Amino acid sequence: MSRTITRAVVAAGGAGTKMAPITRIIPKEMLPAAGRPILEHLVHELRTAGITDVLFVISSRKPQIPAYFGSGTAYGMDFSYQVQDDGAGPGAPVLDAETWTQGQPFVLAFGDNLIRGASDSQTPLQRLVSGTSDCSVLTRIFPTDSIPAHETLLGAADAPGPAAVAFGRDLLDHASAQWVHACAARWVLGPLVFDALRACPPRPGGELYLIDAVRRWIVAGNELTALPLRPDDLRFNCDNWENYHDAVAALRP
Repeated sequence: MSRTITRAVVAAGGAGTKMAPITRIIPKEMLPAAGRPILEHLVHELRTAGITDVLFVISSRKPQIPAYFGSGTAYGMDFSYQVQDDGAGPGAPVLDAETWTQGQPFVLAFGDNLIRGASDSQTPLQRLVSGTSDCSVLTRIFPTDSIPAHETLLGAADAPGPAAVAFGRDLLDHASAQWVHACAARWVLGPLVFDALRACPPRPGGELYLIDAVRRWIVAGNELTALPLRPDDLRFNCDNWENYHDAVAALRP
């Protein structure tokens, strides 16, 4: 069944402690790369994928984001903002957006991740939103002995390759796997995610994690669609200086 996804939730509330002290005065998502803030690259990525309405979930320490982007009219889009200061974890922005999503599938994007697709007809996000799954995620496949720091692991990969994978509970255990899927900061989620998050216990520090809720949902017998990035697709998790400098170098004209 075909569908049209026009809404996106952008999680941009993290404190940026790995990049302090500069992030005390400028959000990590607003650091420049190729002449524009990291977050503006994401806005263009969303617009290219057909997104028209965006909810930015931010902290009160980041007034620069609404000051820069405003209502979205400059991009031909509609922007809303929601403040979240409770440090409740990366699953909390999703729960906060439940009413705003109006019961429709939506994109979830993490604002400190910059993705640049290879030069072809579709971006990675366009490929993701063209699917039909109510739970799907872009991934990067890594060999298990070379997983970078700061990656959120989903589970085992049968082999590296760009084809979408129906990801069931048989793939969650990656202890003996040669390859693993790491989540690449772009999701398509349906209304089911809200019940999954409410049913998921927080971690010992009180933080609610989307990946924990999704893994529990898969254990219950459901399937997620994992869509690997292609080898020449670029993705930078700019929550630390090393990755940020790599992104700046890669995007330099």
